[in-house]
Amino acid sequence: MTLLTHPRVRSLELVPLGEGDQSMFALRDPYGIAGTVALPMGAAILVTLMNGERTLGEIRQEFERQVGKSLTLPDVERVVRQLDERFFLDNDRFVAHESTMVAEYQSLDVRPAAHSGGAYQEEPAALRDQLGNLFTHEDGPGLLPSEGSTEGESPTASSSELCGVMSPHIDLHRGGPAFAWAYDRIVTESDAQLFVILGTAHTPLKGMFSVSRKHFATPLGIARTDRSFVDDLATRLSARGDASKAAQIFSDEMPHRNEHSIEFQTLLLEYVLGGRRDYSILPILVGSFHPFVMHNRSPGDSPVVADFVAALRETVDACGKKVCFIAGVDLGHIGQQFGDEQLLTDARLTEQWTDDQYLLSAACQGDSEAWFVHVAAQGDRNRICGLAPTYTMLLATQPQRGELLKYDQAIADDRTSCVSFASAAFYR
Repeated sequence: MTLLTHPRVRSLELVPLGEGDQSMFALRDPYGIAGTVALPMGAAILVTLMNGERTLGEIRQEFERQVGKSLTLPDVERVVRQLDERFFLDNDRFVAHESTMVAEYQSLDVRPAAHSGGAYQEEPAALRDQLGNLFTHEDGPGLLPSEGSTEGESPTASSSELCGVMSPHIDLHRGGPAFAWAYDRIVTESDAQLFVILGTAHTPLKGMFSVSRKHFATPLGIARTDRSFVDDLATRLSARGDASKAAQIFSDEMPHRNEHSIEFQTLLLEYVLGGRRDYSILPILVGSFHPFVMHNRSPGDSPVVADFVAALRETVDACGKKVCFIAGVDLGHIGQQFGDEQLLTDARLTEQWTDDQYLLSAACQGDSEAWFVHVAAQGDRNRICGLAPTYTMLLATQPQRGELLKYDQAIADDRTSCVSFASAAFYR
């Protein structure tokens, strides 16, 4: 038996291609290895039947049973060959391709800008215009005070220190002004030299945290990772009694390759600070807190989380630099696209607004446990994808207060989905 006669589709995402259009579907690889392909409904149904147990003939028979339309065996074979050519099937050909891709990426000193030319403009001048418009948008904070300056502009004096910001990671088209509000505060109220970026990991991690040593390329310049800080963090984590914990945070580099939650933050940082201030980053992907939610157990009680945060705080205290945290996060994901049964009503969207305000209030009180408990008490029914990075930031920085800067909801025209997000500033 071969996997082409018993094809198995890898762990992929299959979603409607357009709002209200159920005739075409996007088959996409969240790991960024095989990319995305558009499929008509018939091919999409075939994909759902390829579980590695059915023969091509059995796939054809099951399709005819479910759809009520005839299908030839050559048609099934054609779809299977096309999926195999694009590395969507779980077989030896994909394994070899993945191995080559991993080796190539691991050898790089600088992580390429994976979403340049897609999620945002690739040409620097056009990109600066695109990002500048986020600030001057009617919902944005206005023109950056530092625009036109090239050196040494100091942030506004304040009795409290900006220790962190919450910034979205939704696409710039929908979330742009909210990004701008967070980075306006970074320019005007922070003179940090190091930015610890905590991003949501949208693909599974082997451990809870993944730290990259790579620098991050953007079309505007390179956001350089503070590798000395990374080394010190690993040393302090090892000193807490388990050297394997330090090794584990570096064993999962590949999820960084295509992850946008950190990439979008490096893009904005380079836009607002590049050429104006020397700065460095610490890129950290944070895995899912779903096990803690399901067991109603505080993440802070887990040695994996507690030791990592403690080592991170110790490293920050010892580094001799001013440090600011950035949580690249979104909030709720509701609607049929995310598994809910009903279309979104005005009442449901208002309910989400109310729930998000309660959650953000907990964050702005600097209460990491209240932030987690609110989500866990509901079984994370709103699918808060920023749960883990925000908790980690609040626990690491322990802010005295926070300020909500911007809140919004990206609602699909056909009411099949809503993603909520916010920007906030945290002070101590």
